[in-house]
Parts: sequence; structure tokens; C-alpha cells
Amino acid sequence: MASNPLQSSLEIVETHIHQISQQLLEPDSGDLLQASTDLQAVVLELSRLVQRTPAVFTQEPSLKLRMRTISVGLASCRETLLRRAFITQSALSTLMPATRDTIYAPAMGKYSRQPYGNAGRQSGEFRVISA
Repeated sequence: MASNPLQSSLEIVETHIHQISQQLLEPDSGDLLQASTDLQAVVLELSRLVQRTPAVFTQEPSLKLRMRTISVGLASCRETLLRRAFITQSALSTLMPATRDTIYAPAMGKYSRQPYGNAGRQSGEFRVISA
């Protein structure tokens, strides 16, 4: 009977994943932050419960399958959140160019037009080739 709390916890996590998936599909929903916070708390509780009873998964393969389904759902939600964050960051950098992050240090000095610093600077050793 140790799987009853585990099964109920799995059902709760599945419900929260479904709620987040619905909220990610609706761009106007403002409850995404609260839903993801709730999902995080429920997943942490599930993790603690699984650590207390790891042998249950070897006895019941259906629980193992449900955990794999949950992990795929969490990965899908994570990818969608990353995409949404990238879109938001792109829109922000378009509207406000001062928020852009620079990848390379700004060029300085004599060779400031070269994008990668002084990598293409010539030393002048082989200017003339004679046979």
C-alpha cells in the first residue's frame, strides 16, 4: 500500500503539467508564474517521496512508465518556456537596444574594424616573395 501516496502524487503532478501546458498555449494567460511555482513545489514533494521509496518502481512497472511520461511532459514544458523566454528577450532587445548583451568586447585601437580583435593583423614578414 506504499504506492497510494505515490500514485496520488503522480496524479497531482500530471494535473499541474496539464495546467502549465494549457497556460503556455494561451499567450494572454497571466497565471503562468503561479502555475509554474506550484508545479515546482509538487515536483519537489514527488522527488522526496520517490527517494523514500525507491523499490516501488521495481515492483510496479506502471509507475515507472508514468514517471517517464511525467519527465517527457516536464521536458516539453521546459522547452516551451525557453522558447517563450527567447521570444521575449528578442522583442525586448528590438524595442530597447540598450538591453542587448554584447558577446564580444568592443573593438579598440588601430584595427577596430576587425570583428575578432587582432586575429587578422599582418606582421609584414612575407610581403615580397622572390624566387
